[in-house]
Amino acid sequence: MSRPLTLLALGWAPFLSIFVFASQGDTSALHISSHLLALALLVPATVLVWRMRPEAPTAASRWILSLMSATVPIAVLGHVGELAVAIQRLARDGWVNRDTADIWEQGPHVTISNVTIPALMLSMLLTAALVVVSLRRRGSVTADREASRVG
Repeated sequence: MSRPLTLLALGWAPFLSIFVFASQGDTSALHISSHLLALALLVPATVLVWRMRPEAPTAASRWILSLMSATVPIAVLGHVGELAVAIQRLARDGWVNRDTADIWEQGPHVTISNVTIPALMLSMLLTAALVVVSLRRRGSVTADREASRVG
């Protein structure tokens, strides 16, 4: 059960951290930091998904992990692309930490985020579903053990 919970933390923390970074402003440094944090969490999540999939104990968890083996890496690639755009913007601003709210209006950052965000959201939902499936399986295994002791 610890692996699905670890995956839950790795997958949800990048999304939740957006609110922390956004509350501090919308500057290049914060934007870049947000993407670096997301990558630091989503790359290990990708590795964990790929390791868990062959060992999935049920068809449901195998199906969920198979979908996640695509959605999490897509989110990683999206964050890499958004990070590249944010760094280019910082360079264009003369390496001065300026407000970058306009990066969300149009251009490549918006296009890439239109892929990154849905991939991350789907990964988050799938991770929550994986935890539920794991908890249900754990409960049924425990009930089976109790029944075998009584009988």
